[in-house]
Amino acid sequence: MSHDQLHRRVRASLGLVAVFGLLAAGCGSAKDNQDADDTGDTVVQGVADTDVTVAPTGEPVAGGQVVYGLEAESDGFDPTVNRWAISGIMVANAVFDPLVALDVDAQPQPYLAESIEPNDTYDEWTITLRPDVVFHNGDPLTADAVKATLDGHKASILTASALAPMVEVVVESDLVAVVKMSQPWVAFPAALTSQIGFVAAPSMLDDPEGSRNPVGTGPFKFVKWTPDAQFETAKNENYWREGLPYLDSVEFRPFKEAQSRSNALKGNEINMMHTSNPETVQDFRSLAEKGEFQIVEDRGEGEEGFVMLNVSSAPLNDVRVRQAIAYATDAETYNAVADKGIPEVARGPFNPRSPWFKETEYPTFDLAKATALIAEVEAEKGPVAFSLGTTPSPENQEAVSLLQQMWNDAGMEVSITTTDQSQFIGDALAGNYQANLWRQFGAADPDVDQIWWTSESTEGALKLNFAQNNDPRIDAALQKGRQNADPAIRTEAYQDLQDLFAEDLPYIWLSHSLWAIVAANDVRGITNGTLPDGSESIPLGGQGTFGGVHRLTQTWLES
Repeated sequence: MSHDQLHRRVRASLGLVAVFGLLAAGCGSAKDNQDADDTGDTVVQGVADTDVTVAPTGEPVAGGQVVYGLEAESDGFDPTVNRWAISGIMVANAVFDPLVALDVDAQPQPYLAESIEPNDTYDEWTITLRPDVVFHNGDPLTADAVKATLDGHKASILTASALAPMVEVVVESDLVAVVKMSQPWVAFPAALTSQIGFVAAPSMLDDPEGSRNPVGTGPFKFVKWTPDAQFETAKNENYWREGLPYLDSVEFRPFKEAQSRSNALKGNEINMMHTSNPETVQDFRSLAEKGEFQIVEDRGEGEEGFVMLNVSSAPLNDVRVRQAIAYATDAETYNAVADKGIPEVARGPFNPRSPWFKETEYPTFDLAKATALIAEVEAEKGPVAFSLGTTPSPENQEAVSLLQQMWNDAGMEVSITTTDQSQFIGDALAGNYQANLWRQFGAADPDVDQIWWTSESTEGALKLNFAQNNDPRIDAALQKGRQNADPAIRTEAYQDLQDLFAEDLPYIWLSHSLWAIVAANDVRGITNGTLPDGSESIPLGGQGTFGGVHRLTQTWLES
């Protein structure tokens, strides 16, 4: 297979993997400063001079509509039961508010909460809500609503694991709830930046049709949802952040194909979109430099693209086979061919700018070593044969074909299995796969990703540790990071984790995903804007820790 045939972006199916919006982070993102020269012309700025924005000529004005192109549809909008990937979190940011959001330094800060404070041992957290906030149905925001949402997660087969240490929520007053834990949980506020932190009206949670009729406290009220077509909202005139939002309405439209989304923006059917497709990013970089569009890229701690290995299944339960796969994977060539060189090559779950990053002994490309390992295993056990799974999209098909070629060159017998997304995700949960092309992880605080890595998640019907890697040393590192408030100890724990991943090899790392927001030239306030206290928010990601996510609360249009 030629490199030209493999020109499209590798995109691993996500679906349920993004269950509670825990999969990508905006740590260290470039700021959307929207600077311009004295003429107000578009200027190139940002990380690697890739961001292009148009500076406003005046103060924000109210009115107008943004039609936003999403990468996918969601299965509903109840935070306790529905599967929110990047697109779901985008909609949630419009209708709901999170208790906590990330600041420009990727640190959790109160948002819908006025404060969130631990006791001395970090096994109790007191959440104090902002006063005089009301849901879209007119009901007041109270501690009972926070309890209803968190209790709903704890009872959910889908999201309970994200709140594993939580024992109970005690309502102390109308605006104060105390969350009691079974152990210290120093990063609990970071978890509340994700899907579990969005507060829904109790009446919605009690409604059997609530997932189709979301009621929150957010800047926009739900109007109508036509699945696979559009999600319509209208301005919340009683929003608790004075003067916001600016827009009269936001409409979200899902486009499963990256090219269709691009064409819609170019054809003025939509005026904003997100994308992680390298060809699309490359295209709009060029168009933005010509002054036709604006583009802002997230270079922070994003999701990782990788191949996930089921280490409980032969032949991948033999670490020598996993080592051979790692040695046989030419990640530089893969990135250049499949990803157009747009994202960074990955060697672990954190990018080099992350405060958690560490260089490890993760295997680098060495075909001779890979071939020798496979020959050794074959001499003992016979041919090394397994299936590499993906979904039907052309870019995924081309990507796995490239990997198949690399691994076959080392003496493995690799077949390709293609299933639709729902089955693909279900099979991963059940452990019914051998190797899958995947995209996941990247939370601003690694504790938020613990549910995907702990051996506790290899048990039960839903195995959220999809690789089924059961390593007590990893469990110990994760608990060390969760229970210690000392930043140095936490860093040490997650650096140990990286060493163990490089040893166990449940994941064959490929790239750090790069997300971009593209907008028409009349859009202002492209990124997250400020937090309620006026301080700067993380520009992209941060809400649900996805690079392709941002709030539209402070977005406006300038004619």
